[in-house]
Amino acid sequence: MNELQITELNGKRVLTTQQIADGYGTTNKVISNNFNNNRTRFEEGKHFVLLVGEYLKEFLHSQNLGTQNKIRKLYLWTEKGALLHAKSLGTDEAWDMYDILVDTYFKVQEEKQVPLTLDQQIAAIATGYGSVKEELVEVKDRVSDLEENAPLSAGEYNYIGSRINQRVAEVARGYGKITREQRGKLFKDINQGVKVVTGVSTRTQLRAKHFDTVVDFTNNWEPSTATKMQLRQMSFDFEA
Repeated sequence: MNELQITELNGKRVLTTQQIADGYGTTNKVISNNFNNNRTRFEEGKHFVLLVGEYLKEFLHSQNLGTQNKIRKLYLWTEKGALLHAKSLGTDEAWDMYDILVDTYFKVQEEKQVPLTLDQQIAAIATGYGSVKEELVEVKDRVSDLEENAPLSAGEYNYIGSRINQRVAEVARGYGKITREQRGKLFKDINQGVKVVTGVSTRTQLRAKHFDTVVDFTNNWEPSTATKMQLRQMSFDFEA
């Protein structure tokens, strides 16, 4: 075990899938299958950490593995994760190697650390791997923000325009024969409503996050009282 390369993440010793496979006398594929077949037993942050994207690149660089550009994701296993694999595999070799890992590889780390208080242990469990977990949440939030603020696709933009035209036509039929000016009042009313519910100044500023709101508003739109009064007055003037 003295030759086992030390792998650490945020000051905590972990093992790669390759290290577990080599130690337990099996292959990466067997470890991966073991994980997939027992997926509900493995808890992210407790038994393993999955690194992808920039976090993976930074980790590979810190371990002098930056040239392995083909790696797209990497599972790192904690002491408890190594235990689950030993239990699942159930071989004497896996159990013997797990005992060695606990007595040497992981125990060395424990001896270097100051014992945590009960409150600190609870906080550590609650936060998982601290900054890594927080950073992953931040990345997820940024991705969600980018998706929500992406411009409408051409299909979505055209659908909104078509649905607004249809809704205006539906409402206009309730007034019988109306003039182009009266129809313009209806379009002005519905477009103003779209701006109010989305907070944009022009329809071209609509984003993906606005699509459902605009469609729902359009389907339920009715002219304001002021617009209705204008339409009636214009009809009286037209008849006179």
